Amino acid sequence: MAEATFSIRRLELRAFRAYLAPAQFDFGEKKCLAILGPNRHGKTSMIDGLEFLFSDDGTLERLGSRTAQTKAGPIALAHNGAEAAKVKPEVLIELLQVGKTTKAARAASGSKRPRPAEITALKTALVVDPIIRGYNLRFFVEQQTPEDRYTSVAAWLKLSPLVEVQKNLRALRTTVKSEAEDTKSVERLNAALKKATDSAVSAWNEAAVVVYINTMQLAPLDKTLTMEAIVADDAGYNALVERVAAEEKQLGLSALKQIKSAAEKLYQADDEAAGAALTGLIPDFETATTKAAEAGIREQEERGIAKDVIFKSAWEAAKPLFESDKPPETCPICETPIAKSAAGSPSIIQQHISAHLADLTAYASANSALEKAKSALGKIKDRMEASLEMLIELCAETHPITMQTLKDYRGAVNIWTEGATPDSAPARAQLLEMQVELKTTIDEIEARQGDHTFAKAKAKVDALIELAAEFRQAARVTDELGTLSADLTAQAAQVSAAIRAKVQALLDLLQKPMNEIFALIQGGDAPPVRLELPKEDETNQHRLALLVDFAKNRLGVQPSGYFSDSQIHSVALALRLAAILAFNSRAPIVILDDIVTSYDVDHRRSIVQMLAQKFAKHQVVITTHDERFFHYLKDILVDKDWKYRRITGLDPSFGPRFSDHKVTDEMIEARWANGDSAANEMRQSEEEFLLTLARDFGVNVRIRPLERPYNYDRSELASSIAAFLKSRDLTPPLVPGVNNRFLNSLQKGAVENFGSHFSDDPGAYSSIGDEKARWAELGQFRSYFVCPKCGGTRFQRPIQVSKPLCAAEKCEAQFAFPETEASTAATA
Repeated sequence: MAEATFSIRRLELRAFRAYLAPAQFDFGEKKCLAILGPNRHGKTSMIDGLEFLFSDDGTLERLGSRTAQTKAGPIALAHNGAEAAKVKPEVLIELLQVGKTTKAARAASGSKRPRPAEITALKTALVVDPIIRGYNLRFFVEQQTPEDRYTSVAAWLKLSPLVEVQKNLRALRTTVKSEAEDTKSVERLNAALKKATDSAVSAWNEAAVVVYINTMQLAPLDKTLTMEAIVADDAGYNALVERVAAEEKQLGLSALKQIKSAAEKLYQADDEAAGAALTGLIPDFETATTKAAEAGIREQEERGIAKDVIFKSAWEAAKPLFESDKPPETCPICETPIAKSAAGSPSIIQQHISAHLADLTAYASANSALEKAKSALGKIKDRMEASLEMLIELCAETHPITMQTLKDYRGAVNIWTEGATPDSAPARAQLLEMQVELKTTIDEIEARQGDHTFAKAKAKVDALIELAAEFRQAARVTDELGTLSADLTAQAAQVSAAIRAKVQALLDLLQKPMNEIFALIQGGDAPPVRLELPKEDETNQHRLALLVDFAKNRLGVQPSGYFSDSQIHSVALALRLAAILAFNSRAPIVILDDIVTSYDVDHRRSIVQMLAQKFAKHQVVITTHDERFFHYLKDILVDKDWKYRRITGLDPSFGPRFSDHKVTDEMIEARWANGDSAANEMRQSEEEFLLTLARDFGVNVRIRPLERPYNYDRSELASSIAAFLKSRDLTPPLVPGVNNRFLNSLQKGAVENFGSHFSDDPGAYSSIGDEKARWAELGQFRSYFVCPKCGGTRFQRPIQVSKPLCAAEKCEAQFAFPETEASTAATA
């Protein structure tokens, strides 16, 4: 293996995942670490810290980059008590790089969690992800598709750019091939062609379109006019353009029909002499003139009858007075006595008013009829003059004589105001004559060419020429795309072959070590697994198959269909470990998180032996909840390289508690400095001291229940130590200020319990002064447990020895308590 560049010297977690209080993992003396702990007690959080440091986006894969659906997001990185405890969530690491120590930290909170450059350098050296989690092993073998598996392995081998080239080439080739075979544009053009040829041609055929133009568009106009090709420079098309120009200089069929319609609008009669009904604006004008004159005569007559029309309102106002039960005695207008008036009485006046009102009503009706007749006459006159103007403009050149007659008639109408209308007989005669002439001409043209015109024929031909150009363009594009598709297929095959050879060469590097590791775990009779790419002639090369010859009649089958759970896990584990061996030489680090879930006892031991054989030079970190596997690690692996730590509990206010965890004086004093109680830390420190002492002295304790095999509380430990010391005639000196044996005091822990346990008295608070005094007493008591010869604080007691011995090298003095004034006085 090449010279290593990186190794981990120290890892520290602060308010990260399960760890609230800072937790350090030191790899300075021993490079490898194994952690044993129950599930949900924080062992995986240590692996999470390493994954977080290595990650590109500052999160964990299972958390995701944001909170969505099943993903918790980066917010779950920080311990939920970090803010209250005023601890900044972060992960710190110390690296050894070519003999030089570097330190880095990565914040685990906030929207931006940049990765330090030192970690990026380490990540670059980690070609293959060194973190292997047990729950992911089955996924790789059973659930990943061959395409996804190929992508994963290619990423291990740093071949992701080549994979992207393969994917892009394949996507481009697929797109071009699809475009070359796409018929939508041709279908669209054919639909337009069918509409343009009146369904005569439904699919593009240039010869058929030429026939349609010559027979259906040009022949009705001129049978000698034909086109040979549907292009703008065709001789027949140029002749058609000339015919359109000539047609524009003369009146066409539509123009003739327009003129005839305009003439008929002014005047129309099939046989005027026979008394046929006359229609048109000229007869309407004359009729309206007659009606207006008649209405004027009637209005004049009625006006003479109703000459007193000015008194109409007065009559209408007075009438109700005279119709009442008490008519007025004087005139309401002039105050003349009614008896002295010409009428002589109210009844005669009432009759007079009624007669005059009737006359006024007749006059009003005649006047209204006159106004309507004048209005109708004005409108008809305006319409007739407008029609005359339009017809004169249309026929100024083609019918000059007729138009002169119409101009004369129009001039007479313009100056006419009343009396007899201008004589319209000459104009009507000219209009009838023109209509006969136009009808004859129109009938002749329609008999000859129907509705066809050269202009219409050109418009149709122009549309077909444009369609022909689009068809030719579409054909060229299809041909070019077909050529490009063929070229891309050839190039893709060439590139894929080169990439395939490169990938296969790297896979061959993994094949042998993978099967060696697989055999070390599963035994020498384990069938070898093959890493196979598709055949060279297959277009989709980015697929990786895991195949095994399970039996003579089961060759080249998927392992997931025939292997056991442990074999499936072993295949994935062996492949990852083989890749780490092959490609992570600059950073020989292996991190295994609970990988033995599906293994039986024998295979767990085989995994440890495999690690000892294949990864002796690697820095290995292992977490497990399996006790037996943990003991196999301690039994087989070289002790000088390995440190073993056990998680004994999870304290929500602290984090995972390790068996070797020690509460320091600094931690307790820091609590007091902040004005907080340190009762919890004191109780933990007492338990740590008593447990270490019991272990060193070889104290016998009661076997714990299965669910609490290592949870010895303080009172049990103190009681067992007291019994042991008494059985060995070892009497601890008294602690000043404590009247009873201090071990008895430790069993009760009144001060510590008061500050760390729930109190029924809501007004009761722990006393920091009491805690400090108690802590001083504990310090005094611990000072008695020292070697009388060298002052060491660690002891051992082999099974055949009665009293503990100093554990310091070259000492082994028998333990004895020091003589103190308190102990002398007690003895006396």
